[in-house]
Amino acid sequence: MKISKPTILVIVGISGDLSKRKLLPATDEIFRAGELPEKFKVIGVTRRDIAMQGVELYKMDLEILEEYKKLARHLDSVEKDWGTPAQRLFYLSVPPQVSQSIVRQLGQSGLAKVPDTKLLLEKPFGFDLQSAKDLIDDINKYFTEEQVYRIDHYLAKEMTQNLIIFRQSNSLFKRTWNKDFIERIEIVASEQIGIEGRATFYEQTGALRDLVQSHLLQLAALTLMKIPPSVSNGVVDSNGGADNSWWKNIPDERLRALEQLHLLSEEKIIDCVKRGQYKNYREEVKNPQSTVETFVSLQLESGSPDWQGVPITLTTGKALDKKMTEIRIFYKKAEHHESNQLTLRIQPKEGIEICLWTKKPGYDRTLEKHPLNFSYEDHYASLPEAYERVLVDAMHSDHSLFTSSGEVLRSWEIIAPIQEFWKKGGGSDLTFY
Repeated sequence: MKISKPTILVIVGISGDLSKRKLLPATDEIFRAGELPEKFKVIGVTRRDIAMQGVELYKMDLEILEEYKKLARHLDSVEKDWGTPAQRLFYLSVPPQVSQSIVRQLGQSGLAKVPDTKLLLEKPFGFDLQSAKDLIDDINKYFTEEQVYRIDHYLAKEMTQNLIIFRQSNSLFKRTWNKDFIERIEIVASEQIGIEGRATFYEQTGALRDLVQSHLLQLAALTLMKIPPSVSNGVVDSNGGADNSWWKNIPDERLRALEQLHLLSEEKIIDCVKRGQYKNYREEVKNPQSTVETFVSLQLESGSPDWQGVPITLTTGKALDKKMTEIRIFYKKAEHHESNQLTLRIQPKEGIEICLWTKKPGYDRTLEKHPLNFSYEDHYASLPEAYERVLVDAMHSDHSLFTSSGEVLRSWEIIAPIQEFWKKGGGSDLTFY
């Protein structure tokens, strides 16, 4: 559905890598798809003199409050030229240590109070539970929860969105999506590359904060959550089109799933959490004593009656065999050859695969395992990039694919015992690979 509301997208940090690689190409694609409103403008906030096509550059010092008041007057002048108010999206494409100050200045300058103003934030949302609480409290002084869009681009991937539809619209899986049929769940995000020159960032972050606290726990929540009742009443309209009204309930259902999720043993962290570091990492970061993990795997369980007793493993690492993100569902078996595995591929080659046992052709009755495979690339020329979805949904005021403050806090609560254990234990449990 085309966006009708006049829109000003203010990208703070327009000269950064995210803007060049993701945000500006995304706005181009949305324009080509005919989805942008007639009155639309991208204003790129920067300190530098740079050349950029299709963007109005606005130079300002982000540390000076008066500069924000000047920006407010400039945005007022754009709306005056248009002859109509516009929604204003402030996308903070800046390092996380800078964003808190910008939020404060947006609030103190009065920009946060202008009707139809929205704030888009990139992860990480804090570095532990307390810092996340402080960040949320700071934002809440100036913005309402409805104004805030916390971006987890994994949630905006096509296959991630399809997970909900797949679960509900296929009776075979809808009726077997519980502890009675599923033996265990594995969610894996592996990368072939190392830290690629991001030494400072990674020394401050590590794999647990970088991927588990955000992306992998969100994928776990989508896998374990209950489908809202309105979905059960029908996902398509009478013409076979999508009925999207129920998506607004998704963040609440993800939060309920996270509230039920906890470590397999908070008392014996070393038994349910494994961490590792690839062998030349210390040389790359120039820190021979570094205990920062580039690999982590943790076992969780859910207190939900639907999932009690089902182990849930989250694993991520760098410098591994291949790049991929998958959700793997292992079904229970009475005999070895009954085992079935369902794989939901988030990236690359988004799709769904299920392994089935069949009889091998011949005179004996030998069994073989074969995959049934659905791949998006076999049916569609291209898929929307996650950041296209992020921008479109924010312009439509749709929060369903954004992380709520409750989800952020609960995710930090889940991994807090691990952080505390590692802080006390040094690197004695660190494995090198």
